[in-house]
Amino acid sequence: MMVAEAGILVRAPLDTVREAVLDPDSYTQGDTKVGAVDVRERTPDGMVALIHGNLGPFRSAILARYQVVCDDVLLTMLEGRLRGFRAVFQMSPRQGGTWLVHREQYDFGYGPLGPLLDHTLRRWALGTVRAEVSALRRAAEQRATRSAAPPASPGAAVAAPPAESPAPHPDKED
Repeated sequence: MMVAEAGILVRAPLDTVREAVLDPDSYTQGDTKVGAVDVRERTPDGMVALIHGNLGPFRSAILARYQVVCDDVLLTMLEGRLRGFRAVFQMSPRQGGTWLVHREQYDFGYGPLGPLLDHTLRRWALGTVRAEVSALRRAAEQRATRSAAPPASPGAAVAAPPAESPAPHPDKED
């Protein structure tokens, strides 16, 4: 069994990080192995999705269940080419944000060729897990920035027109 793991500090609250993990678009915001995530069903504790991507040099797809358990999100393969695949997104609040750890376990199921395949794909798997946590960090931090910005209300008063505005500036005489 091959294992790849990476962690990163995300400058966003835990709930925002979890939302990013459960958002299919988050995985395509970087150079990850994930090409697309098609949500098949939303459930009270997560979702079931078809994940299209690459497994090393090969195109692959798995049907997986994302399940929220306490602060974490577990991902379990329901169907796919591998004999087994499990992943976890562990999240814990830290000063300055949320510590996110993503761990993937692959069971290729190729008998005596398994260890050779594990060795061959280990660097690739580690790189893809690092890319995924980076993409999730970007997605969560963008969400946090958007939610922290005060919403613009239509018709709100502006203290002064922008410098490039054709409207007269209140401190200038014409």
